[in-house]
Amino acid sequence: MRKSYSKKVFKFYRDHKRMPTITEVMALFKFRSRSSAFYVIQALVKEGSVEKDSLGKLVPTGKLHELRLLGHVRAGFASPAEDELADTITVGEYLIRDKDASFLLQVEGDSMIDAGLQPGDMVILEKTSDYKPGDIVVALTEDGYTIKYLRKKAGKFYLEAANEKYAPIYPREGQILGVVVSTFRKYKK
Repeated sequence: MRKSYSKKVFKFYRDHKRMPTITEVMALFKFRSRSSAFYVIQALVKEGSVEKDSLGKLVPTGKLHELRLLGHVRAGFASPAEDELADTITVGEYLIRDKDASFLLQVEGDSMIDAGLQPGDMVILEKTSDYKPGDIVVALTEDGYTIKYLRKKAGKFYLEAANEKYAPIYPREGQILGVVVSTFRKYKK
């Protein structure tokens, strides 16, 4: 498959926030026949770049967000960077443990800054009942939704901020919605 086909289809996806229709594939590649567009689509499906949903519409696969893993970089003293390609992974595969139970939330406020969560960061919440003290959780309390460390003292759970400006929360009622499994932020928009 010509790499330019998948590049153009992925560019269309990024520009329009959706995959192209068969007519748009024809226009994208300046094809005169629908069969040529079908051929390109079938080749993209075969290579795993896209797939078809139950209605036959194109949907992207993980390849859309696949990046080359170049190696490691030290955050301490400088060391020579490795120029060899270590592997290829999708960001989603790395950040998401269970796609069906995961949701994306944007952090507001500064109560978790000492845990590395800045306002505007994105966190992936995995809905689960498998949480333990020390986990960063999203909880529903009588005051609303919040993201905090889950702590336990004298047999009772409470929520603790990662910023000394905020007092612990001892909810009278509430529910743990899930555990934060990963976070990411953009430095340039």
